[in-house]
Amino acid sequence: MKWLALLVLMSCTQVTSLNMKKHVFGVTPSKIIWFQVAGLDLEHLALLRFRETAEKLTSFERSICSGRTWAYNLFNIRNPAHASFLAQTTGKMNIQNSCEDAELRPLWSYLTDEDYKSVILENGADSTESMARFKACGQRGEDFLGNTTLLLQEEAPAGAKTFFYSDEITLKAGQVIFDKSCTKKGCATNLSDNFRSIYESLKPQGKHVFILRDFSYLQALQKKDFIKAREILRELERSYAYALGLAEDSGNTLVLLTSGESRFVDFPEQGKKWFELEKKGEGASARRSLLTNIVLASGARAENFCGFYNESEIMSRILSGPKQQGLELKFINPLN
Repeated sequence: MKWLALLVLMSCTQVTSLNMKKHVFGVTPSKIIWFQVAGLDLEHLALLRFRETAEKLTSFERSICSGRTWAYNLFNIRNPAHASFLAQTTGKMNIQNSCEDAELRPLWSYLTDEDYKSVILENGADSTESMARFKACGQRGEDFLGNTTLLLQEEAPAGAKTFFYSDEITLKAGQVIFDKSCTKKGCATNLSDNFRSIYESLKPQGKHVFILRDFSYLQALQKKDFIKAREILRELERSYAYALGLAEDSGNTLVLLTSGESRFVDFPEQGKKWFELEKKGEGASARRSLLTNIVLASGARAENFCGFYNESEIMSRILSGPKQQGLELKFINPLN
């Protein structure tokens, strides 16, 4: 009888930690903050961590869960970053990089049905990478972007709606809004200020999803400009730290980071060569993209993102709770 009682007690024990950190399992996220960073791989964090002291963790390293996703789809072994991000947000592997993709149903469409507000902030995307390209796809494209607000950190065309981080920002579904501070030479406002300002405008609206899509980091790697790459990574790290703070305070916020077109960087070993990298950005090279991309997660439902899986599974892991032992949450599951 004693052994039976012990077995019953053990079977009812609830795990309350993940990765040696306090964590509550099975929480439905009412706030989702998703970073999509082109080119990023975990080893790149050395650009930040070895800058001052190797003992100080970056905010990325404070994530509760980490994983890797296969970067292939039905057409390519290695996907460009924008195709990976689209696979992640639609749950599909048949990304064609054409207006046919506008017929796929994105994450924010499912969430709108549950009264979530949606905002996307893009930085460094060209005309083939930006979500704004769907505006040229007729009604299909209008429907694809109809439930979200798209903000672009780039120069505004004549007559376009603009925003500025220190002003009140009005977020209306279906609109495309440009950063007022941007010109052909660049933007006066940094990424972390825009991120925080836009999020503060979104936060009072209740349940929401905020997606930050950054392509500027990959561009810096491709140009072998490691000084610029480090600056961009620092801006992303500041935004990620802010998001983690929100998750720690609320208990119902999911903070997610995924990459696309992750690049292998051949860093110098140590000593003088690393010093040259720090001071001049020399002594390292970025090679072709890897076959897998990274995932980092913290907060509500972070437990879904540990492990190894296809990048097209990201959306279902955001939307679906555990399905064993009667614990499945009554939330959206587009795959059922």
